[in-house]
Amino acid sequence: MAWLDVTKGWAILWVVYFHSFTCWIKPPSPIGNNFFSEVGRPDTWTGPLAFLEGIGRVVGIGISQLGFHAVGLFLVASGFVLAQSAARATEKGGVSWGSWITSRLIRLYPMYWFAHLIYLLSPFQAKMEPLDWRLWVSLSGFRFLWIDWNFFYLNAAWWYFCLIIQLFALFPLLFWALRKWGPTPFFLASVLLGFGARYVMLYVHPVSGQFVLGGCGLSRMPEFAFGMVLGALHARNADKFESWLLRGPGFWTGFLLYPVALAVYQLPKGYVAVDLLTGVACFLVVAGAAGFWSRIPGLGKWLAVAGTFSYGIYLIHQPYAIHFASFLKGQPAWQAVPQLLLLAVALAIWGGLLEKMLNRWMSPPVAPQPGRP
Repeated sequence: MAWLDVTKGWAILWVVYFHSFTCWIKPPSPIGNNFFSEVGRPDTWTGPLAFLEGIGRVVGIGISQLGFHAVGLFLVASGFVLAQSAARATEKGGVSWGSWITSRLIRLYPMYWFAHLIYLLSPFQAKMEPLDWRLWVSLSGFRFLWIDWNFFYLNAAWWYFCLIIQLFALFPLLFWALRKWGPTPFFLASVLLGFGARYVMLYVHPVSGQFVLGGCGLSRMPEFAFGMVLGALHARNADKFESWLLRGPGFWTGFLLYPVALAVYQLPKGYVAVDLLTGVACFLVVAGAAGFWSRIPGLGKWLAVAGTFSYGIYLIHQPYAIHFASFLKGQPAWQAVPQLLLLAVALAIWGGLLEKMLNRWMSPPVAPQPGRP
C-alpha cells in the first residue's frame, strides 16, 4: 500500500522537524488559550500584508509545534497494518500467534538495540544523561519501570518503543475481540477501557503523566483500536475503503475534526479524550492527502521510502536533532527554517540508511540457483 508508506513518510518527517524546531525556539503552544493572540498579534494588523503575515505565523508555528500528534497517527497506522494482515491470514486458515509474536519481536528489538549502539558510538548527538544502571532497563524496552527515571532516558523518543510493545502484546486479545464483537462494539469497548484508564490516572489516583503518555498501554489503546477497525474494513473491501479515505471524504472528515480536537484541550477533563481525537484527525488528514502527494513525480516515491524506514528514523533522529538545532538558536526564521527542513531530510536519510543496513545484515543469504544442464 503505497499510500500508507507516503502517510508514514510525511509523519516521520513532521516528527523530526518538530523535535528540531522546538530546540530552535520555544514559542507559545498551539494548544494554549492565548496562542492566536500571542503569535498572530491581531492588534498589529493594520493592512492586508500585516494580516497575511500574522496568519502565516499562526499556521507555520502551529503546524511546526503539533508534530507530536504524529504519534497518534503511527498508533492508528500500526493497528491498521496488524489487523489487516491478521484478517487476511485468518481467511487463509488462521494466525499462528507464537510465530506472529516471534516475528514482531525480531522486527522490533534489533533496530531498537542498534539505535542504542549508534547513540553510544556516534558523535554529533546531544548526550545529556550519564550512562548508569538505567541503560539495562532501556535495553529491555520496559521503560515504564521506575518510570520517572527511565521513560525519557538517553533518547526521549524511545518512550514510544515501550508503548508499542505493550500494544503488540495485547494485539492477539484485541483481534479476538474485534472478530467476536464486530468493529463498532469493539471500538466502543476499547474507548471505554482506554478513557477509563486515563481518567483514573489523571483524576482518581493521579500518577506520573508519563503513564498517560504511553507508559500504560491502555491509555493509548483507543487510537490503536481505531486503526484495527480501519484495517478490518480495508481487508473486507479494499477498494471501497480506499475510495473513501483517499478521494476526499476521509480527508475532509479529518480536516473538520481537527479544530474540534484542538478545542477539547481547553475543556475540563478534556485530556481524557484528546489523544484519540487528534490521532484520528491527524491520520485522516495526512492519509487522505497521500493520494495527491503520490502523484507528484519523485516526491511520492521518496516519501514512501521515508515511510518504509520510519521506524529506524524515529529511533535514531532525536539526539542529532537536538545537537544540530541548538546551533540555530538566535537565527531569524528566514535563515533557520530552511536549515531545519534540510536537517529533517538529512536525519531521515541517515536513519533510513541505518535501518536498511541492519535489515541487510539480518536477512539470510540467498542461495544461488543451480544452473540448468
